[in-house]
Amino acid sequence: MIIRLAVKDLVHDWLLSTCLILAIASIIAPLLILFGLKAGTIQTMRGRLVEDPKNREIRPVTAHSFSRSWFDEVRKNHPEVGFVIPMTRQISTTVIGVGPKGRKTQLTLLATGDGDPLLLDNGTVVPGEGECVLTSSAAESLGAGTGDSLSLTATRIVHGRRDRGTLTVRIRGILDPRASGLKAVFVRLDVLEAVEDFKDGRAVPAYGWKGELPEAYPVFDGALVILPNPLSRLDQIMLVNNTGFSAIREVKAEETADLVGLPLEQQGRTIYLVTVKKRPVGEESIRAVERKLRGKGAVVLPWMKPLPISLQSGEGEAAVKVRLMALAASGGKPGELPLPDAAVGEEVLLFPGSSGKEGTVPMTLEAAWDSRVLRMPVRVAGQPEPGGTVLADVALAGRLNLIRQRNLVWDPKSERLLLSRRGYAGFRMYAATIDQVAEVRKFIEEQGITVRTREERIAEVKRLDRYLSLIFWLIATVGVVGGISALTASLYASVERKRKELNILRLLGFLKRQIVLFPVCQGLLLSGTGLVLAGGVFWLVARLINHLFSSHLQARESLCTLSMTHVLVLIAGLCCCSVLSATLAALQAVRLDPAEALRDE
Repeated sequence: MIIRLAVKDLVHDWLLSTCLILAIASIIAPLLILFGLKAGTIQTMRGRLVEDPKNREIRPVTAHSFSRSWFDEVRKNHPEVGFVIPMTRQISTTVIGVGPKGRKTQLTLLATGDGDPLLLDNGTVVPGEGECVLTSSAAESLGAGTGDSLSLTATRIVHGRRDRGTLTVRIRGILDPRASGLKAVFVRLDVLEAVEDFKDGRAVPAYGWKGELPEAYPVFDGALVILPNPLSRLDQIMLVNNTGFSAIREVKAEETADLVGLPLEQQGRTIYLVTVKKRPVGEESIRAVERKLRGKGAVVLPWMKPLPISLQSGEGEAAVKVRLMALAASGGKPGELPLPDAAVGEEVLLFPGSSGKEGTVPMTLEAAWDSRVLRMPVRVAGQPEPGGTVLADVALAGRLNLIRQRNLVWDPKSERLLLSRRGYAGFRMYAATIDQVAEVRKFIEEQGITVRTREERIAEVKRLDRYLSLIFWLIATVGVVGGISALTASLYASVERKRKELNILRLLGFLKRQIVLFPVCQGLLLSGTGLVLAGGVFWLVARLINHLFSSHLQARESLCTLSMTHVLVLIAGLCCCSVLSATLAALQAVRLDPAEALRDE
């Protein structure tokens, strides 16, 4: 009943109610428009920053050498980096593209991979093997479209002869023009590696490009020198001088089993171990030692530190972890030493106690060092024992020992152990969000790498957001205070005019809380109607503003807009202000004595 009375009272005083509604709407409407402009402008500018991955890009200014392990560490330990992929030398990324209509143009190769934001946020997908994505300028120059075939040709000059390497890829998509103005083609990283190898004169068997294969070379950590007579101290010093080795010591017979994988009986001989201090040495150092011992009846065995490897005989079977050591004899008759008399090929591993005559079993060898991993097929003579020792020909063992320094790969086509890439000259990197660009830049520059970012533009938007927010809240505060004051004064005056009527209602049996509800209901009705009217004005003005500036806006962008969250917060705030204003006015009414109404009568 009290709600019906409040509504009927407002309808009865319709002229005054209309004035109050217009007053409230005149306060709320400018605030809505101001807040809509602020929210729309910042949302549009921030949206452009977020949606355009170029604003999250971190570009290296100078060339550095980045190892595979560096990229693995960044992906694993830095979640603020949203995407990173290696890049080869810039001089090796130029190719000639030939489109389906025979048009030719020079293109720049760019590496891409899963999760590349530049591609995913610009209307295309990440290409797979044998596929590519073109920039809009490259597609226009080639007259190519999605689904067409594209021929890429890399050229090189070797010994005065010009060679060409060609591969064909399918165009998977065309990038939005905003992505890049370059004539570029995005391909998988292995294509860039192949082109760089080809331009460096190396062969690329995967694409049939001829050249030199970068074969792995053997390296050793030292050598065992077996002599019939001991060396003088001066001879020992001369033995390590200018040979690549740095230290020499005498070895006891019982130590040889741990050093070479099987015991060597001295039988009146003296055994020395010459070693390096840091980097392993090549075969030339072994030959240098042999030359210095010429005529002394010396036997020199290349030596390497035990290399941990795993051997697996088939898929699904558990791998056996063993240690690999070199087996070889040089500069003497092998029969003079207790070495196996079986011929051990480069692809055969021999376990101590096995002669190799009983046959070999095919297995897969896996060697891992730091982040480098190598898998290759081998043949094994003998039964592997976990934690045991396996011997290999000095050529194979020395090449496998190179994994401590270089990336190695087994090429099944040529059946050779090849050198893999040492490092990369650059990278493509994007922060996960625009707010993390500064964090990523700081992390990269701490490693001595100078990079370039778009932090200034991001900071400008943030400053604009801060300044607009400050201006809005200052104006909003003035408007809200004025609105609350006007609403409170109006409701207070209304209660004063209806003091006698409210007291009569109390005499008729209405409770105090019901009397308080009377002005509260009127305040909510007045402010709610004013809000609806202000919302209508805002909708019309917002449409007009967005229409006038439509030529500067992209799809789904608005210069003046309010989200549902903003609307709900506004409604809640207005209701609270109305209830507060009406309650303050009603408290004055309930303090009066109901008998005052009778005295007035």
